[in-house]
Amino acid sequence: NIEHDMAWFTRQKTARDAAPPGQEKSVRTEGLWLKCDGCRQIIWRKALEETLQVCPKCGFHFKINAVARLRMLFDNAEWIEHDRTLMSTDPLEFVDQRSYKERLAAMKKATSLNDAIVSASGKLNGRPVNICVLELKFIGGSVGTVVGEVLTRAVERSAESRHPLIVVSASGGMRMQEGMVSLVQMAKV
Repeated sequence: NIEHDMAWFTRQKTARDAAPPGQEKSVRTEGLWLKCDGCRQIIWRKALEETLQVCPKCGFHFKINAVARLRMLFDNAEWIEHDRTLMSTDPLEFVDQRSYKERLAAMKKATSLNDAIVSASGKLNGRPVNICVLELKFIGGSVGTVVGEVLTRAVERSAESRHPLIVVSASGGMRMQEGMVSLVQMAKV
């Protein structure tokens, strides 16, 4: 039957395509494919994961978040996180389009982080290291009091343990919502 043979082409449903009575048939493909910003080709997400977020066709590097970076760096993707409970206050009670408190709450929800940095220790190629990774999605990876304090503690932890410290910086600079308090972090660190 030519109608049945052409169903795939004309998108006509056949009896075998129908869902069981009372149920709706659905196919989940959302998120399985991505378009490369470099070559505009469609890439299977699994292929991208296997190449550590580098397009296998053109070599374009996709953005990765702080936790994904740690997974790539630490042996067996295992680490101990430090200073996770530190959270920014609103020392200036800053408001622009919305309050700084609202902005912090939105960023915490969006990234599952308390601030723009993750500090961890573990092994990299069998060697104990401390790694701090900034999260660009958290207010542009900007440096405020928490980022400054976490970096300072990481430096002190590394000096005490005599383990190397690696900082993966992805920052838009100092956090304007904390004013001079954030600028002092440069001198502190």
